[in-house]
Amino acid sequence: MLNFTLFGLYLALNVFLGLAVARNRTGSARDYFLAGEGLPWYAVGGSIIAANISTEHFIGMVGIAYSVGFVVAQWEWGNVITFSALIWIFLPFYIRGGLYTMPEFLERRYNAHCRTFFAVCCLVLWVVAQMAVVMLAGAKAMRGMFDLDEILTIIVLALLVGSYTIYGGLRSVAWTDFLQFLVMMAGGLMVAIIGLAQVGGLPALMRAAPEKFKIAYPITDPDYPWLGVWTLFFSIGIWYNCTNQFIVQRCLGARSEWDAGMGVVFAGFMKILLPLLVVIPGIVAFRLYPGLADKDLAFPTLVRTLLPAGLSGVVMAALASGILSHVSSVLNSCSTVFTMDLYLPFFGKNRKDPHLVRVGRWSAFFILLMAALLAAWFTRQKLGVFDVIQNVGAWVAAPIASLFLVGVVWGRATAAAATFVLWFGFPFTAFVEYFLFKQVPFLRPFDNWLNRTFLVWLTCMAAMVLVSLLTPPPAPEKLRGILWSPRMAALPDGERERNRGIRSLFFWWAIFAGLMVALYAYMFWFQFFGPAKGL
Repeated sequence: MLNFTLFGLYLALNVFLGLAVARNRTGSARDYFLAGEGLPWYAVGGSIIAANISTEHFIGMVGIAYSVGFVVAQWEWGNVITFSALIWIFLPFYIRGGLYTMPEFLERRYNAHCRTFFAVCCLVLWVVAQMAVVMLAGAKAMRGMFDLDEILTIIVLALLVGSYTIYGGLRSVAWTDFLQFLVMMAGGLMVAIIGLAQVGGLPALMRAAPEKFKIAYPITDPDYPWLGVWTLFFSIGIWYNCTNQFIVQRCLGARSEWDAGMGVVFAGFMKILLPLLVVIPGIVAFRLYPGLADKDLAFPTLVRTLLPAGLSGVVMAALASGILSHVSSVLNSCSTVFTMDLYLPFFGKNRKDPHLVRVGRWSAFFILLMAALLAAWFTRQKLGVFDVIQNVGAWVAAPIASLFLVGVVWGRATAAAATFVLWFGFPFTAFVEYFLFKQVPFLRPFDNWLNRTFLVWLTCMAAMVLVSLLTPPPAPEKLRGILWSPRMAALPDGERERNRGIRSLFFWWAIFAGLMVALYAYMFWFQFFGPAKGL
């Protein structure tokens, strides 16, 4: 009873906060979709983490760590590359261009067709894989741990998310995300610390199970080949962190470019800690409960067996936080993309802000309804939740990442090339997945979605260059202020003057990057020269 009391109080606080912060809204489109560009760095960073983490991590990633080990931590640590690219390459264009959405950037750089194509793809994929499937995962987790009915859980989640997201827009989403971020970190750390205490601490765990702390596997490994893992960040990483609306939108809502960059750096420091929450518990569960029939039961088993009453309620709140923050963030981004990239260009020209806000709210309502119905239907299907979410990235990441990356660093890239790659990328991905790696003998040992995605990314990058060279270059005025240079990476003069010394963005980014390099160096030493040598 105590668990459910704490859980109910937390949910009530979450909704109250979302509605309370929305009372200060001005009614403008930028206020609703971009929080009036008033988010401080800690809200930006906390919201990025909260939007990123869901039951996919607490259930799926912990389960993978149980069966494989620490290698999956690179999904978090590898963000040092993509977060650095976001800060120093992409954010200056996004913020100084006054963008609402990522598809809008494609129209400015290429053409309207690219914008519409990307917007439609985003909506379809987000509703299915980032909302319906995540709600399904949350319902399954709540049933497994607390025996709650799945359909009822989906309905409650939809009502809670809709209550503040539809009303308050990004302002409500960002501040409830920050609360959810704090609860997620507290709940996850609680499980990790109690679990580590049961196995004698982290050093003892690493000595007892060194095979679980390998960070590099052979290139022919069926699940985590080193080439696929270490190139993941150039395709899926760029797509997810640098071109993904529900990640970047928090930066667009920052009160300054410095706040946006510092928010990403803050999120980077939290990424350093995340393996302690979503990887180490899986290895702890492996030591305490070897032979689980279902690896996805690792985290629920830890919660049920290690945590006393009351603390289980905190973990329940942490899981709910992951679901609410992820779904609300995606829902807000869906309504933003629908309104600004599909409705406004075709039906809403010359419409005033109040009308666009109404469209945003109604579109959010129908999108949430659709996702909830899909999630309810999925409960009757045999669906691998984690696999579905990961494979979506493998299909869409490579073409989109190549368009954005080539577009900002190479002025010769053309709209014709971008259009070609968008239409070419998806069928080529199917060809690579279902034919090339299955039928070509020398590729069969490397048949893994990570390797396949890297090949698709390389091919899309090459296609962008080749088709661009065969088509007329873009007009110089179209490229003005949109191509990257070292000078573009610097903060505007006024912000740079106000943020020197201990407030320097570069200073904190360098600490973040340096810590990641040191951690990677230690894990490589552990595997190749330390206790895991030869395993």
